[in-house]
Amino acid sequence: MTAEFFRRYYILKIVSNPKYFGIDTDAYVSKIDLQNMLSKKYGEFNESSFLNKLKHTSEKTIKRDLDYIKVNFGVEIQLKRNYGYYIKEGKLFQEMENVFYRVEHLLITRKAAESNSYITPEKSTLNTTIDLLSLINAIEHQMLIYISYKGWFEDNKFEEIEKKRYQPLHIKEKNKAWYLIAYAIEEKEIQTFCLDERLAELQIFNKKVAHPIKFNEEDYFKNSIGILNEGLKAEKIKIKVANHHLKYLLVRPIHKSQKLIAEAKEMKSTKLNYENPDMWGQIEVTLEPNYEFVMEMLKYNQWVKIVSPKSVVDYFKEHLHSMVKYYQ
Repeated sequence: MTAEFFRRYYILKIVSNPKYFGIDTDAYVSKIDLQNMLSKKYGEFNESSFLNKLKHTSEKTIKRDLDYIKVNFGVEIQLKRNYGYYIKEGKLFQEMENVFYRVEHLLITRKAAESNSYITPEKSTLNTTIDLLSLINAIEHQMLIYISYKGWFEDNKFEEIEKKRYQPLHIKEKNKAWYLIAYAIEEKEIQTFCLDERLAELQIFNKKVAHPIKFNEEDYFKNSIGILNEGLKAEKIKIKVANHHLKYLLVRPIHKSQKLIAEAKEMKSTKLNYENPDMWGQIEVTLEPNYEFVMEMLKYNQWVKIVSPKSVVDYFKEHLHSMVKYYQ
């Protein structure tokens, strides 16, 4: 994510909600207020060299940023003489709001890494050269992109991609990593790329895809626990859960399809006796029993037990048996 990204991000956010930044108005943001707030943000992040361009607040630079915001995101910010900057037309769509929320997290992460902070966030793997604003714009307007990618084993066994054409479809965050879902124009298939160091190059062209496909992220990920859609048959999977972990899963479900089948008869146990049938509840999820599902179950250790269907139980057993062999 480039330094220009953060400057444009803050310009848009400050003008959209000046009172949030301590500017005593809800209509106009003066040139001085905007420049001062950008400089203040730079100072808040310990004068980070990465955010140095927050200090670039000349009228010419800001005008160029406003033109970029208007062209790429349909939000027109104008300067009214003797008043200041205001939003004349347009508003941020929800996906952009979500990205901006994540940007705040990334900035906190960077600040914590560069100083003695009271916060210890987990480090994001997002490639800092990516301009997320431009990529989101390319998704919205079905623009052509080229991708060069150096895959790992799970990326089709170390496959390397060199400047292939794609239609970008969706950006998804999972487990502190960001992923781009894109349509491969030559292969006519949907592929997934992690936006980390594996992404060697991403070029966005001012040209629409000739035959764009329609994409609905809710349908695509309906039976996924993460970012994989392998086209497997979705299964209704029943899982027993120990009482202390059941409380956790009721707050943070495994999947949006999760249903509570039965609470444990003993929801509070002073001693954890996993042979006690009364300390087990049960949930049901409907999803693809793929690699991501196995990894999720392994994460929960002895606190969960897959009950049915038998095919999924057997699939999980195979993984457990392979692991046990390492220690025999």
